[in-house]
Amino acid sequence: MNRTAVKALGPDRIGGYLVVWGDSDHRDLHGEYFTPQTDLALDWFARRPVLYHHGLDGALKSALIGVIDTLRPDEIGLWAEAQLDLRQRYVRAVRELITRGVLAWSSGSLPHLVEVAPDGQIKRWPIIEGSLTPTPAEPRRTTVQAIKSAYEALGLDMARLGGTSYAKITDQQRERTIPMNREELREEIAAAVNAAINQHDAPARAVPQKRLPVGDPAEAAKALPRITVASPYDSLSALDMAHGYVILRAAKGFRGVSEQYANALAHKVSRAGLSALKADELSYSTQSGYGDEWVPDLWSAELWRQARLENIVLPLFRAIEMPSNPYELPIEGADPTVYYVPETSDESDLTLGSGNPIPDSKIGSGRVTLAAKKLALRVGFSAELAEDSIVPVLSMYREQAMRALAAAIDSVILNGDTETGATGNINSDDAAPPANATYLAFDGLRKLPLVSNTANAVSAGGDPTLALLRQARFTMAHKYSVNPANLAWLVDGGTYARLLGLSEFLTMDKAGAQATAMTGQIGFVDGTPVLVSAEMSLTMADGKVNASGNTKGQAVCVYRPGWIVGYRRRIAASVDYLPYYDAYQMTATVRLALARLDDDVAAALYNITV
Repeated sequence: MNRTAVKALGPDRIGGYLVVWGDSDHRDLHGEYFTPQTDLALDWFARRPVLYHHGLDGALKSALIGVIDTLRPDEIGLWAEAQLDLRQRYVRAVRELITRGVLAWSSGSLPHLVEVAPDGQIKRWPIIEGSLTPTPAEPRRTTVQAIKSAYEALGLDMARLGGTSYAKITDQQRERTIPMNREELREEIAAAVNAAINQHDAPARAVPQKRLPVGDPAEAAKALPRITVASPYDSLSALDMAHGYVILRAAKGFRGVSEQYANALAHKVSRAGLSALKADELSYSTQSGYGDEWVPDLWSAELWRQARLENIVLPLFRAIEMPSNPYELPIEGADPTVYYVPETSDESDLTLGSGNPIPDSKIGSGRVTLAAKKLALRVGFSAELAEDSIVPVLSMYREQAMRALAAAIDSVILNGDTETGATGNINSDDAAPPANATYLAFDGLRKLPLVSNTANAVSAGGDPTLALLRQARFTMAHKYSVNPANLAWLVDGGTYARLLGLSEFLTMDKAGAQATAMTGQIGFVDGTPVLVSAEMSLTMADGKVNASGNTKGQAVCVYRPGWIVGYRRRIAASVDYLPYYDAYQMTATVRLALARLDDDVAAALYNITV
């Protein structure tokens, strides 16, 4: 069994053994072997790039196709899991090769970081990247440029790296140890790959090879499965295609999409693992009752899912579906009383009543009210734009709409303030806010310490320090503030830059096992994750925003279980054709609510010099 084979764990997630342990009797083709004692530098980075064939493929080159976010050693080797970026045009083709069993994991390191004992035991092999390759059990070289571009795409620090990287693929189930010449190598790889691609019912047999010619990526690329674009829709995701279907359906005189478009959409929906569309319905989308009812629902559902994944603030909190609006959510109240009681020694003690040795008490209860508010956007575009540029604009329009809604949701949760007076709103302290300002929907995180409970707000009056951050955090009740895992710091970009100057601020590349996968997370303070949000603007010295002169930073610490987000309507999107304008109008709406359990579940450090 080839333990380095990559397995699909979901529509966009893969896993497999990046490294397999060996010993003196189980070496690789170079007489070397990994052991559980090999230093793999797993604490260097929270994430590592995924490349295709170490950047040697002529089409993909050094394209970043995913991110390794899990590296876990066990008795077999180093288990790796990665998230593929299905938005990239070539990744879906790579995903198809994974499904067919063609690809395996390969770990990449840098030669000046590698240490190998005279007997072949690998003492040190810092893992810098992981690649998906069709030819396992074959060490290769790749270029620093490929690693550098992948690390830059992830925002990772290249300072500790340098030189030319060197990749090794382990495979304990070797079938050949006799070195082959270049022509034998090329023929055997081609035969193995063609068999895997052409025989869907039989998995490919991984064939280990000798080293490829160093410094000749063009020669190496000839042995790889060719990844090509065969359709004008290959660059679009299932969500892009669904968006396009909704636009086309709104057109005057719509008689259904082309067979090519329908087949591409059906295939992408299936490959993405989406279930809002019944099997084969898109092939008959011109018939009543087939496809038309499903695709808009699919589009809206996927818009919401993507927004949930990409938001920074929204995913921090518990979310519920609201069966009504408003909705009274029951919450815990006072705990029952615990008593010291004697041993039961009399039969009368077994009878309930006033003489029972265990006094009774009650469990308190409470409730919070969730009142959903609606956020909406509307975008218009001409019929000519749709007719002339339907494929190119699909991704752009969809992503812009999704980003706008996601930003609005994060903004109202963070900055919400229902104050409509001429002064006093934390987002418009010197003038009455616009009547339709997003932040008027409900009271959010910042308002609690700045207005509702000012005892939880601390003025920095200068640079942020660990002492000031702790002072602000512990203004919350200890039952909230003592557990770092239940807290989160939200900061603006300027404050983030200042935090980097604190020796106590633990950046993500140094977090090691403590690292999490929160969107927007930049590090830790006292074990509490710190996230930077573009929706957190600079403020005046009092922590509020004026029309001008906002130069101070702010950090808000929230007790995450103390806030609840309610959904009355998830994102619903539609496109309508307006014949009197010969134009299209796209609208997207969402109804949500925010409530807190009490007035002590957020704190703020404001008036920070940035």
